[in-house]
Amino acid sequence: MMTINRFFFTVATVVLLVPFLGSTWIQAGTRLRVPAHYPTIQKALDAASPGDTVQVAAGTYFEHITLKKGVILEGGWNADFSRRDREGFVTVIDGARDKGPVVVGADGAVLDGFTIIHGSLRTTGDEDMGSGIYCKKSSPLIRNNIIRENEPSGIYCSASAAHIIGNRITANIQAGVFAQKGSTLEITGNVITGNGYSGIGSSKLPISRITVRNNEIHGNRRSGINARAAVAVVHNNLIYGNGRSGIRGVLAPIEVVNNTVVANGQSGVVIDDPEGRADIRNNIITHNIDAGIRAYGRGYSRNLLYANNRTGDCDPSYLWCVKPQFNGYESETSYRRSGNIIADPLYRDMAGHDFHLRPGSPAIDAGDPDPRFNDVNFPPSLGSEVNDMGVYGGPGALAEKRATDRPPVAVAGPDREVTVGQRVILDGRQSRDPDGDQITWQWKLSARPADSKARLRKPGRARTWFRADRPGEYVAQLVVTDRWGNVSQPDAVTITVPENRPPRASIGDVISQVSVGDTITLYGSASRDPDGDPLSYHWELLYRPAGSRAAISDPAAVNTSFLVDVNGCYTVRLTVSDGKATSSPAVVYVNTSSPAAGGRRRVPEEYPTIQSAIDAAQPGDDIIVTGGHYRELLIIDKSVNLIGRDWPVIDGGSQKGDKNTVAFLYLGDRAGRLEGFVITGGGTGNLGHGINIWDSAPEIVNNRITGNFHGIGIHGSPGLTGKTRVHGNRIYDNKVGIGNGKDSTAHVYGNEVFDNRIVGIGCRGKAAPWIDRNLVHGNRIGIGAREVAAPRIEGNQVYDNVDGIVISPLSTIKMYPGPDIVIHNNLVVNNAHLGVQVASFNLSKVVITSNTIDSNNRVGVRRRGGGLILGYPQPATFTAVVENNIITNNGTQGIVNYIGPEDFEKPGVKLLNRNNLVWHNTNDYMDCEAGPGSISGDPLFTALSGQQNGGYFLSQPASGQQETSPAVDAGSGKAADLGLAGSTTRTDRTRDTGPADLGYHYPAAGR
Repeated sequence: MMTINRFFFTVATVVLLVPFLGSTWIQAGTRLRVPAHYPTIQKALDAASPGDTVQVAAGTYFEHITLKKGVILEGGWNADFSRRDREGFVTVIDGARDKGPVVVGADGAVLDGFTIIHGSLRTTGDEDMGSGIYCKKSSPLIRNNIIRENEPSGIYCSASAAHIIGNRITANIQAGVFAQKGSTLEITGNVITGNGYSGIGSSKLPISRITVRNNEIHGNRRSGINARAAVAVVHNNLIYGNGRSGIRGVLAPIEVVNNTVVANGQSGVVIDDPEGRADIRNNIITHNIDAGIRAYGRGYSRNLLYANNRTGDCDPSYLWCVKPQFNGYESETSYRRSGNIIADPLYRDMAGHDFHLRPGSPAIDAGDPDPRFNDVNFPPSLGSEVNDMGVYGGPGALAEKRATDRPPVAVAGPDREVTVGQRVILDGRQSRDPDGDQITWQWKLSARPADSKARLRKPGRARTWFRADRPGEYVAQLVVTDRWGNVSQPDAVTITVPENRPPRASIGDVISQVSVGDTITLYGSASRDPDGDPLSYHWELLYRPAGSRAAISDPAAVNTSFLVDVNGCYTVRLTVSDGKATSSPAVVYVNTSSPAAGGRRRVPEEYPTIQSAIDAAQPGDDIIVTGGHYRELLIIDKSVNLIGRDWPVIDGGSQKGDKNTVAFLYLGDRAGRLEGFVITGGGTGNLGHGINIWDSAPEIVNNRITGNFHGIGIHGSPGLTGKTRVHGNRIYDNKVGIGNGKDSTAHVYGNEVFDNRIVGIGCRGKAAPWIDRNLVHGNRIGIGAREVAAPRIEGNQVYDNVDGIVISPLSTIKMYPGPDIVIHNNLVVNNAHLGVQVASFNLSKVVITSNTIDSNNRVGVRRRGGGLILGYPQPATFTAVVENNIITNNGTQGIVNYIGPEDFEKPGVKLLNRNNLVWHNTNDYMDCEAGPGSISGDPLFTALSGQQNGGYFLSQPASGQQETSPAVDAGSGKAADLGLAGSTTRTDRTRDTGPADLGYHYPAAGR
């Protein structure tokens, strides 16, 4: 509460010092006093002339008054009118004793320093009048008042031009401030809180114009600002904790600049009109329950968004982190092109509603660099003159005072060692100012070797450099200075150039296609010493096959040799020395090309590495790998079977870039098998994989795939990947579990895919995989498509994810209809936000049949939450067949056909829905109706112990229950014709025959 008061009174103080344009409100003329000269305020106003001031002593006045043109009305005076203090001498105008507005405005009138309460609605003829302050075709100045508990609004303006400055407007029945019929309002420096509708609202044509600056708008039951019928200019406001959107624009252009918009009940900033014009920039928009910005993918730049749509402290390299910030638009890269940021803004104390930025906030100096947006007041702005995002940045931020100014801290960086001739970069960018002020840097070389001529280039920058031209020590010193002239203590970094540099050993990589009896010559002559010193050589035979007596012919020679006497792999190591330092070792593998006994090669008994066994293998060989930790990146370029015993780990080391722990490359439809391994450590790049399959058709079975960016990626032509089988694996703790891309048609079945941070099983790039009978749980998205794709999603159990099944192509790609998407016979339950969504960016026909979609949206997401959501963020245009499903117990909505905001509705999906059981959702249908053959009733689920998610069988006397579920035999066709003949809804596991039962079917006995 202290933060609110401090904000309010700072604003009010500043406002009083700012003269208004024109001469209407200049204080001059006679002072009339109430009750000293006149018993009531209205009598004093009636007696006043333009330019007069009516002064009112503290007390409560039960009146309804009409202001007078050009007259100033002041409250807050003491009894003898010797001193004015609005807080100490509270002056109340209370309308409780009669109907109607408490105050009626007038042109050029000033209302200053009152508490206005208990206005009410009065109907006179064809006109309704009400509110605390009622302005019709008038232009008053309303400043420094408390306006509370009025009906309908605190301040109501129709066809008026009011200035509303420095007031506290709270607890009114409807809006705090309401504009209509072409009003022009300047709303500056107010606290607008706790009102029953919006903080600021508008309606009725002609379009009004509202300019909203430096206000604190919070805790209103609807939107903070609802510019439904107003052109709005919204700058430097703090808008938080409102029940609906923070800022909403509907019928007219809106400019939203340098606001902080936090924790509102719907989106932070909303533009309802798909063709509407908006300029949304330099704002901080965080922690809003729905999207951060809902503006159809345009009209915004240079904003910081964070933790909107319940995404928390998410990583913007993940698509699911990005799209919710922008209401389903943007990709991991596109949002950055217009300078937007997704990051924690580092508020000083969000819980205490102190939204000042801490030093180091990514919002500092991150706004639009155009000088017209530059910061001018330090504090509250931090850093340089470049715009700080949010309410405390830009030219409109109100000046504040700082208690103390602490000196900055110089950080010159860690000591390090370099070589003669190397360019040494010094980086002082970690230097900081504890108050967040802009700093300048100054470097100098305080020491260098006696004969060195090294000098710093551009020492007045954060990063500078010199060239180390002699061995010895160089000391670089850094001091930094803040904008007020405070200078840091110096910090120094020592750069050491040793007298000697270690040599570098060089030898080949892999030598294959050799035979028993061959003499292998090894060449070390490419080894080098950077100082030109002479080298000595040391060769070792680290590994040789069992039974081999091979030996290095001359371990100290520059070039040496050995005799291959047994089939298998030989490992040779070389180190070189200049007499002062020894090189890192160089290693070469030598493999024979002969057939293996029984077609089996063993690691590590016969081969030291898995890759060496692959290199030596012939097509069709089995490579048996026993338990251990193998740090390798494997390239499988022939059809071999890799078989693990005792769960050997293949670890790619999580290297930077698009590395693959195991890669199957261009092997066609005969690519062998990978079985029994732990696959981890794929590259950290966006195309890093545990297993990468490209134009190949391997069988990936019974592996544990964990700790990768992509667990498995499958890409390539349908004719090849169509024979790829991925089954029986546990795929967990990756960013993406299984990715299907670029035309792939793999069969992905019988896997457990869980706890992956982006998506369990994903599709893109025209992929058409068969995703069949998997357990998919604990992922951000269970099964998803981010580009045009045609997955067949059948027989899966999708549960306990954030989102269950989501078909949502990117807004940034070209959209076109592809083959039908099939979502058939899945159990989709207990997902936190939604069961199934097909977004408006999809253009393909979707067939959604025989699914059970139950108890999704546990957290009560208002938009894009529930059981089955078709469309969003726009009304969709695709065709959806929704048939034979059970959709029950979902939060917010059962079936949604999103048709858009109320003023811009469109038809939505071409929905063919019939024979569904839809029951006990918060709302069963939104923007659609029950189709032919549909049922509303308890499906009478019954449980079978020992069955995974076995609580969704249907009650029927034939399997031992007392009642028959209304879903039994209620389908639109026969079970056999719908692909359900091998499955059941009965606890005795008898197959479904005859008319199909609704909802998910478990595998039948014997299947």
